[in-house]
Amino acid sequence: MAKKLLSEDTVIRSVVGNSDGISVGEYRNFLYEAIGKDFIDSMDYSGFSNWLYSNTGKTLKEVVDEHNAGYKPKGMEDLLSEKRFDIISESDKAFILAFDKAINEFGYDCENQVGSGLTWGLFMIIYGKAGTKSRPCAARIYIKEDGEVILRFFLKQVDKHRQYIESASARIKDAFVFNDGDCTACSASCTQCKVYTVDGLEMRKCSHATFYFRRPTVDRLVDYMGLLAEFYPVKKVK
Repeated sequence: MAKKLLSEDTVIRSVVGNSDGISVGEYRNFLYEAIGKDFIDSMDYSGFSNWLYSNTGKTLKEVVDEHNAGYKPKGMEDLLSEKRFDIISESDKAFILAFDKAINEFGYDCENQVGSGLTWGLFMIIYGKAGTKSRPCAARIYIKEDGEVILRFFLKQVDKHRQYIESASARIKDAFVFNDGDCTACSASCTQCKVYTVDGLEMRKCSHATFYFRRPTVDRLVDYMGLLAEFYPVKKVK
């Protein structure tokens, strides 16, 4: 299959798993001519890749026009108003905005980025610990090709929170008991699984497919934030 040539109509996709085979270098060369060497040369390879990632879903023309107009989104509401996110329903946008505001109060943010979903979907929002270099991840929002929104938490040492889980509402508890991460093929020594107990039953789930909440809604935000507070308590200043 012949490689597509870059043009103004080319939509920026993740370089990872890109069926068009377009490399970071090819994007860089095109934009070097279209935007100018000063802007492109101001970023090293890693910086350019990160910038490219944050513009996933836009055409190269949109990126050039926005640069020339000096456009910089001020927050999540600005980001979600962009044309590339028209696939997301208004109710789902309302959830993303509410969750973004709530998790910011816990000290986690997405650095004002919505990037490529890589193998998980079309787009992805990653919430890491603000003010840290490693930015350990507490949650992600995946946006599928059809606009479906999925919330995922990254939770450790689940057994320490057994009492909370067992007494939680079904909408929370089910993520620990029923989901598509059930591990049926791994051995007992598998290091890629999360193993914990709920209601006296051992749960074994593959770590790449745990703690999903499909089609989250604003009215359930209090449940999601309660779960986050249980695993990521905000430390009080002494």
